[in-house]
Amino acid sequence: MTKKKPTPKAKGDASMAILKNARHEKFAQYIAKGMSADASHTAAGYKPSRQNAARMRAYDDIVGRVAELQGSTAKLITDVRDLARECTKDAVETLRGVMMDEKANASARVAAANSLLDRGHGKAVQHIEAEISVYDSLSLPEKQALLEVIDEVLEDLDGEEESDSGGPALTHH
Repeated sequence: MTKKKPTPKAKGDASMAILKNARHEKFAQYIAKGMSADASHTAAGYKPSRQNAARMRAYDDIVGRVAELQGSTAKLITDVRDLARECTKDAVETLRGVMMDEKANASARVAAANSLLDRGHGKAVQHIEAEISVYDSLSLPEKQALLEVIDEVLEDLDGEEESDSGGPALTHH
Protein backbone atom coordinates (compact mmCIF):
# COMPACT_ATOMS: atom_id res chain seq x y z
CA MET A 1 0.00 0.00 0.00
CA THR A 2 1.38 3.43 -0.88
CA LYS A 3 1.48 6.30 1.52
CA LYS A 4 -1.08 9.03 1.07
CA LYS A 5 0.19 12.22 -0.49
CA PRO A 6 0.45 15.30 1.67
CA THR A 7 -2.41 17.77 1.60
CA PRO A 8 -1.46 20.50 -0.90
CA LYS A 9 -0.63 23.92 0.48
CA ALA A 10 -1.84 27.17 -0.99
CA LYS A 11 0.86 29.44 -2.42
CA GLY A 12 2.40 31.50 0.33
CA ASP A 13 0.63 29.43 3.00
CA ALA A 14 3.26 28.37 5.55
CA SER A 15 1.02 25.89 7.30
CA MET A 16 -0.80 22.77 6.25
CA ALA A 17 -4.55 22.74 6.23
CA ILE A 18 -6.45 20.61 8.69
CA LEU A 19 -6.54 17.11 7.27
CA LYS A 20 -9.70 16.41 5.25
CA ASN A 21 -10.26 13.08 6.97
CA ALA A 22 -11.48 14.00 10.47
CA ARG A 23 -10.17 10.78 12.03
CA HIS A 24 -6.74 11.34 10.45
CA GLU A 25 -6.75 14.86 11.92
CA LYS A 26 -7.65 13.52 15.38
CA PHE A 27 -4.97 10.85 15.05
CA ALA A 28 -2.37 13.50 14.13
CA GLN A 29 -3.43 15.71 17.04
CA TYR A 30 -3.13 12.86 19.54
CA ILE A 31 0.31 11.93 18.17
CA ALA A 32 1.38 15.58 18.43
CA LYS A 33 0.31 15.58 22.09
CA GLY A 34 2.60 12.61 22.76
CA MET A 35 0.19 9.67 22.69
CA SER A 36 1.41 6.41 21.20
CA ALA A 37 0.31 5.48 17.69
CA ASP A 38 -1.81 2.61 19.08
CA ALA A 39 -3.60 4.82 21.60
CA SER A 40 -4.03 7.63 19.06
CA HIS A 41 -5.46 5.22 16.51
CA THR A 42 -8.09 3.96 18.97
CA ALA A 43 -8.82 7.45 20.37
CA ALA A 44 -9.42 8.72 16.82
CA GLY A 45 -12.23 6.20 16.46
CA TYR A 46 -10.57 3.22 14.79
CA LYS A 47 -10.68 -0.37 15.98
CA PRO A 48 -7.52 -1.29 17.88
CA SER A 49 -4.83 -2.47 15.44
CA ARG A 50 -1.13 -1.99 16.07
CA GLN A 51 -0.35 -2.70 12.42
CA ASN A 52 -2.85 -0.15 11.08
CA ALA A 53 -1.73 2.43 13.65
CA ALA A 54 1.91 2.05 12.60
CA ARG A 55 0.97 2.27 8.94
CA MET A 56 -1.12 5.40 9.51
CA ARG A 57 1.68 6.98 11.58
CA ALA A 58 3.89 6.82 8.47
CA TYR A 59 1.45 8.56 6.08
CA ASP A 60 3.12 11.64 4.63
CA ASP A 61 0.16 13.93 5.33
CA ILE A 62 0.01 12.77 8.95
CA VAL A 63 3.77 13.10 9.44
CA GLY A 64 3.58 16.65 8.08
CA ARG A 65 0.55 17.56 10.15
CA VAL A 66 2.14 16.22 13.35
CA ALA A 67 5.29 18.23 12.66
CA GLU A 68 3.19 21.33 12.06
CA LEU A 69 1.15 20.83 15.22
CA GLN A 70 4.23 20.26 17.34
CA GLY A 71 5.97 23.27 15.81
CA SER A 72 2.97 25.55 16.33
CA THR A 73 2.66 24.40 19.95
CA ALA A 74 6.35 25.12 20.57
CA LYS A 75 5.97 28.53 18.92
CA LEU A 76 2.88 29.32 21.01
CA ILE A 77 4.68 28.37 24.23
CA THR A 78 7.63 30.55 23.22
CA ASP A 79 5.33 33.48 22.38
CA VAL A 80 3.51 33.22 25.72
CA ARG A 81 6.82 32.93 27.57
CA ASP A 82 8.16 36.02 25.79
CA LEU A 83 5.01 38.02 26.63
CA ALA A 84 5.20 36.96 30.27
CA ARG A 85 8.86 37.93 30.49
CA GLU A 86 7.99 41.40 29.21
CA CYS A 87 5.87 41.81 32.37
CA THR A 88 8.57 40.65 34.79
CA LYS A 89 9.44 44.09 36.17
CA ASP A 90 5.78 45.03 36.68
CA ALA A 91 5.03 41.66 38.30
CA VAL A 92 7.92 41.97 40.73
CA GLU A 93 6.88 45.53 41.60
CA THR A 94 3.30 44.32 42.20
CA LEU A 95 4.51 41.51 44.44
CA ARG A 96 6.73 43.96 46.31
CA GLY A 97 3.80 46.37 46.69
CA VAL A 98 1.57 43.64 48.14
CA MET A 99 4.33 42.44 50.43
CA MET A 100 4.96 45.97 51.76
CA ASP A 101 1.27 46.98 52.03
CA GLU A 102 0.47 46.91 55.73
CA LYS A 103 -3.26 47.10 54.91
CA ALA A 104 -3.13 43.87 52.87
CA ASN A 105 -4.06 40.67 54.70
CA ALA A 106 -1.19 38.67 56.14
CA SER A 107 -1.61 35.65 53.87
CA ALA A 108 -1.38 37.81 50.73
CA ARG A 109 1.75 39.53 52.08
CA VAL A 110 3.37 36.18 52.94
CA ALA A 111 2.46 34.71 49.53
CA ALA A 112 3.99 37.73 47.78
CA ALA A 113 7.14 37.51 49.91
CA ASN A 114 7.50 33.79 49.25
CA SER A 115 6.98 34.32 45.54
CA LEU A 116 9.71 36.97 45.44
CA LEU A 117 12.10 34.78 47.43
CA ASP A 118 11.42 31.80 45.15
CA ARG A 119 12.16 33.85 42.06
CA GLY A 120 15.21 35.49 43.57
CA HIS A 121 16.79 32.47 45.22
CA GLY A 122 15.01 29.43 43.80
CA LYS A 123 12.56 27.26 45.62
CA ALA A 124 13.73 25.67 48.84
CA VAL A 125 14.87 22.06 48.53
CA GLN A 126 12.28 19.64 49.82
CA HIS A 127 13.42 16.32 51.18
CA ILE A 128 11.10 13.43 50.52
CA GLU A 129 11.22 10.13 52.35
CA ALA A 130 9.75 7.15 50.59
CA GLU A 131 9.69 3.43 51.09
CA ILE A 132 9.86 1.69 47.76
CA SER A 133 9.24 -2.00 47.42
CA VAL A 134 10.75 -3.64 44.39
CA TYR A 135 8.50 -6.61 45.05
CA ASP A 136 5.38 -4.49 44.55
CA SER A 137 6.55 -3.44 41.11
CA LEU A 138 7.01 -7.04 39.91
CA SER A 139 4.46 -8.76 37.71
CA LEU A 140 2.69 -11.87 39.01
CA PRO A 141 4.93 -14.28 37.01
CA GLU A 142 8.03 -12.45 38.31
CA LYS A 143 6.75 -12.72 41.89
CA GLN A 144 6.08 -16.44 41.44
CA ALA A 145 9.57 -17.00 40.01
CA LEU A 146 11.13 -15.08 42.90
CA LEU A 147 9.20 -17.14 45.45
CA GLU A 148 10.32 -20.36 43.76
CA VAL A 149 13.97 -19.26 44.03
CA ILE A 150 13.49 -18.34 47.69
CA ASP A 151 11.91 -21.76 48.37
CA GLU A 152 14.88 -23.51 46.68
CA VAL A 153 17.37 -21.51 48.75
CA LEU A 154 15.48 -22.30 51.96
CA GLU A 155 15.37 -26.02 51.07
CA ASP A 156 19.11 -25.99 50.41
CA LEU A 157 19.73 -24.31 53.75
CA ASP A 158 17.53 -26.85 55.56
CA GLY A 159 19.46 -29.68 53.87
CA GLU A 160 22.79 -28.20 54.94
CA GLU A 161 21.64 -27.77 58.54
CA GLU A 162 20.52 -31.43 58.74
CA SER A 163 23.81 -32.75 57.32
CA ASP A 164 25.88 -30.47 59.54
CA SER A 165 24.04 -31.33 62.75
CA GLY A 166 27.34 -32.24 64.44
CA GLY A 167 29.06 -29.06 63.29
CA PRO A 168 28.57 -25.43 64.15
CA ALA A 169 25.14 -23.94 63.58
CA LEU A 170 24.61 -21.60 60.63
CA THR A 171 24.44 -17.99 61.66
CA HIS A 172 23.01 -15.18 59.63
CA HIS A 173 24.60 -11.76 59.84
